[in-house]
Parts: sequence; C-alpha cells; structure tokens
Amino acid sequence: MMRITRDSLLSGNANRRSWMALVAPSANELTQAAATLDIPESFLRKRLEGEASRPLIKEERLISLQFQVPMPEAGVAGQFTLVPLSLYFVPGYFVTLTEREIPFLSRLIDPQKPRKRWELVLRIIAEVTRNYLPTARSVAREMVVVERDLRQAQRHDVVYRGLDINDRLLALDLGLLQLEYVVSEIGHFLPAEDADLMEIHEDTRIELSQVRDQVDSDQATISELLESYAYVVHNNVNHLFKFMAALIILATIPLFIPGAVAMNVPLGPFPHWRYGFDVVTGGLVLVEVLTAWVFYRKGWLRLD
Repeated sequence: MMRITRDSLLSGNANRRSWMALVAPSANELTQAAATLDIPESFLRKRLEGEASRPLIKEERLISLQFQVPMPEAGVAGQFTLVPLSLYFVPGYFVTLTEREIPFLSRLIDPQKPRKRWELVLRIIAEVTRNYLPTARSVAREMVVVERDLRQAQRHDVVYRGLDINDRLLALDLGLLQLEYVVSEIGHFLPAEDADLMEIHEDTRIELSQVRDQVDSDQATISELLESYAYVVHNNVNHLFKFMAALIILATIPLFIPGAVAMNVPLGPFPHWRYGFDVVTGGLVLVEVLTAWVFYRKGWLRLD
C-alpha cells in the first residue's frame, strides 16, 4: 500500500513536506515510489526486506534511517516480531517504509500539527523505545515461569523454551543496539541552540539505555539459569553412573564363590565341612551388607 499525505511535517527551513507511507508495497508501488523520490528501487527493496546495511545513510539528496520495531504477536505472551522500519528524507517528501502497519506513525505524523523533521524522528524513536520496554518485560515474565518449571521438574521442553527466550532477548538487544547507534548519529545533525530538541534527544538516549540494561540483565539471568541446569543434569548423570556401578558391584559379590567353583579354584576344607555352606553364605551376606553400607554412606545408593 502506498499512501501520500500532503504537508505533514516541516523541513529544516520550515517548508512543508508530504508524508509517503509505504506499507508492504507491491512491486508496482515500489517502482512508482522510486520514480517519485528519484532513488534506486533496489535500495527501497533491500530496506524493506531488512537486509543488513548501515542504520544511517546520509548523501547529498537523501537521509535514510533504519531500525527494528518490536510488534507483539496477538494472543501469544512474550512472542514478537521485529519489523524493519525505514525513514527517508528526500526533497519534498518524508517516507516511511515497512512491511506491516505500525499504528503509532499515524498518531505522531499529524498534518494539523506538523512537527520539525528531527523532532519527528526523535518522537518516533522514543515511541519505538517504549515498545521495547513492555516486550522485554513480557519476555522476562516468561523467563520467571521457565525458572520455576526448571526448579520443579527438569524437563527438556522447558530448556528449549529457555533457549527460545535467550534468542528473543538477543534479537531485542541487537535491535536496541542499532537504535542506539541511530540516536547517537542523529545528535550530530541537531541544532545545538534548540533546547527542546536536545532535551528530547537526551531523554530518548536515557530511555534506550535503561531498556538495554534490562535486556542485558535478563540475558545474563537466562544464561546463568541454563548453565545451572546443565550443571545439575551433568551432576545427575554422574550420580546415576555411581548408582549403577554400586548395583553392579553388589550383584557381583554373591557370584564370587560359584565363579571360583566353576574355575576349579581350590576352596580348602569348606566343600567337605559340615558348616561350610553356612559360613560361606554368612560371609558373603556380611560382605554384601558392609559394602552396601559403605556405598550408602557415600551417597551412591541414593537417587534423590
């Protein structure tokens, strides 16, 4: 979809610019937009597909910014999609390019109250930052559930959920890192004498830093949680091997005498002694009990 709204914002010299909104544009719409803006169509297509590129590009007739906007998935707590949002300033136009409708753009870009271009960009970035915060919190809430489930029952499906949370936090962190770079670079273009703009810029930078600190903290927590689980599993496997080794040793002790007889080992007077069987059996039972007691004291016969 391509939508053009006239006189939606003010340029640096107070001239009005039109807003061209490109939302999941078709091939024909991309071609038409590229011709209207006088920029290569391939440039728009790469940005739409979110290909790796510089977050901020400044050329003679073009300023381009790109960052990721977290969009929550309906009905699924903690799940989201990072939607690439590209902003362009070209002579006469301000362009937004995205593959999905982003609701807050229509609220921020109001032809009745046009904003200056850098103020508008900072307002958009501030709104994107506010989207990151509840997204990070919803992921953190899910992380608490995963931690509780791991403590109660060590199930492999919970581990996979933890790994998925770690991947989502990494995606959030990369998106915030890109956004931080854009905010840092924008500071070079802002007029130092405009106190309001500088204040918005500083507030946005602080909010970004706070959200990123939270995401980094959650990443560290989930990593430590998964490492602790791996240690517990490793310890349980070692304990299981000890338990099995103890059972094998206890099962081998009674086989000592039959094995010795089968190999024709001289047993002295025991085979012909009246109490030989009772003494040998009692001795085996005593050795078995003592060995089991030693293993139990060492914890080899407990699976708790």
